[in-house]
Amino acid sequence: MTFTYDVKKRKANRISYRILGLIFTTIALLQCITLFKNLTKHPMLTMIFAVMLGSYGLYLFIMSFRRQAYDITYKFSEEGMLVKHRYGESMYTFDDIEFITMVIPDESLIYYILNIKAKKDIYTIPFTNKREFCEKVYDFVNERIKHDEDDVIYIKDKKED
Repeated sequence: MTFTYDVKKRKANRISYRILGLIFTTIALLQCITLFKNLTKHPMLTMIFAVMLGSYGLYLFIMSFRRQAYDITYKFSEEGMLVKHRYGESMYTFDDIEFITMVIPDESLIYYILNIKAKKDIYTIPFTNKREFCEKVYDFVNERIKHDEDDVIYIKDKKED
């Protein structure tokens, strides 16, 4: 049994994050120029503002290049989870997957979210209008990953009640 799911990302969002990050960084640099020329009345406040704004601008710019900012294809099979992204492919066996959680914000909402932690990577997979498919993928992966002994005992106790 194999499940394949594509998550599409908009190019306009990445471009917007980059432009906004560059604007914030530019404003921070201009604040630093006024600070170094002694044109400000409150140098410490200006420095704190410039550092915070510049840091956030750099964060936005750099994070617009991360793997999850682009289209991703997730393929769940008996071998494990294959993640195809812009920078190549990542293959995770079920031994590499530490946990999987399904987030249901509200029963009346139209989306579900799967959180998967594999090795050092955390994947957040949104499912819009695909409740049954999300539940199938969750059950498929959850049956195959290793659980701690405490979790297994808890599950067995729940079934006996």
